[in-house]
Amino acid sequence: MLFRKKDDPAELQVYVKLMTKHQGNLRAFIISLMPGSPDVADVLQEANAVLWQNRDRFEHGTNFLAWAFKIARYEVLRQRDRTKRDHRLEFSDKLVDALAEMVPPEESDEEVMSALDGCLAKLKKEQRQLVEARYTPGRSLEQQAEQIGSSPGSLRVALHRIRADLKHCIELTLANRSA
Repeated sequence: MLFRKKDDPAELQVYVKLMTKHQGNLRAFIISLMPGSPDVADVLQEANAVLWQNRDRFEHGTNFLAWAFKIARYEVLRQRDRTKRDHRLEFSDKLVDALAEMVPPEESDEEVMSALDGCLAKLKKEQRQLVEARYTPGRSLEQQAEQIGSSPGSLRVALHRIRADLKHCIELTLANRSA
């Protein structure tokens, strides 16, 4: 059933519930495609606007989250086009597409966050402190490196390894829960 009647209150209610249910997942997906970007909230807002404008095209009973992720991926690419003049390191379009396909849309935000909490708890104290410091608003990698007496490059490498370990741990945790 397509949502053809934009003004049908029952259909609107179902659609709004789907949108609100998956906001956390959609935000996390956008963050995964734009790590460290200050534009995540803008892209989420644009994706929500497109989802709302195209609500009559969504087929009820299909995977809403997969559809929303596809729209969000396009909005990430549009945002990248708007900020091409920014000289920060950015993911290539090819990598954005590959990352988008790696994200499983079936997991709930609560399950993923619970798995993340468990995996963060398994990190060594120094690793956990590095992750927490890196994602504290207003702190830069360079500031963190200076504070602990390390180079920004070595912290980037350490964070890359920690993120890979966390991703692997989360995937294992979620796989074990669904098994």
